[in-house]
Amino acid sequence: MRGCSLEQDLKLLINNSKYSDIEIICEDEKKLYGCRAILAARSEVFDRLLYNGMKESYDKQISFPKINSIGIEVILEYIYTGFIKEESLTKDNMIEIFYAADYFQLSDLKDFVKKCH
Repeated sequence: MRGCSLEQDLKLLINNSKYSDIEIICEDEKKLYGCRAILAARSEVFDRLLYNGMKESYDKQISFPKINSIGIEVILEYIYTGFIKEESLTKDNMIEIFYAADYFQLSDLKDFVKKCH
């Protein structure tokens, strides 16, 4: 039921094409969806990329050719909810998620990944 939990309501927006205004193209060419305002409010890197007055400011797509979709999916979960489930981290994706957290300057997520290592 909507309106009972901010966290649950924001989870509905994660990678949801219906409510997105930006497509995110990942290294593995997978397309994910996001909301510019939420991404920019939670990450200075997204803010600079999406509101810089350059092509990305009005483009419907943004590419991250060095970050795969697994990394971006976890970044989106963290940006929208403020945390990730420990089960989201595996020994196979931990380095990718750490790299993505570092790239987007999400120090709390980076610290969490280090702690789970």
